[in-house]
Amino acid sequence: MNIAKEWNCIDRFIMKTESFLHNIRISDLSGQVDVETMIQAETEQLRAETERLKSRETPIYLIEDKGQFLCPKCQAPVHGADAKYCSNCGHRVIRHIPVGFMKG
Repeated sequence: MNIAKEWNCIDRFIMKTESFLHNIRISDLSGQVDVETMIQAETEQLRAETERLKSRETPIYLIEDKGQFLCPKCQAPVHGADAKYCSNCGHRVIRHIPVGFMKG
């Protein structure tokens, strides 16, 4: 009978300790930012980043100057008329093809 009595004391001690730790964890979480607020902030940041990337991806025509192609954004030489991006600023570029060029 003594063993059962000792076991009940140990069991009550464990339960009280778990309850105490659980209450501490809940009180620690009360000072944190709401999950919905965090999600809204991240969504706004991603939306702004998407808009920035969209504007960067709008292709602009290369400038041709004496047989050399230049980036219209940073004026750096772009090697190769078939380049898709400026190697200096990373902006998307395309080569302007004159209308009469396609006629044969």
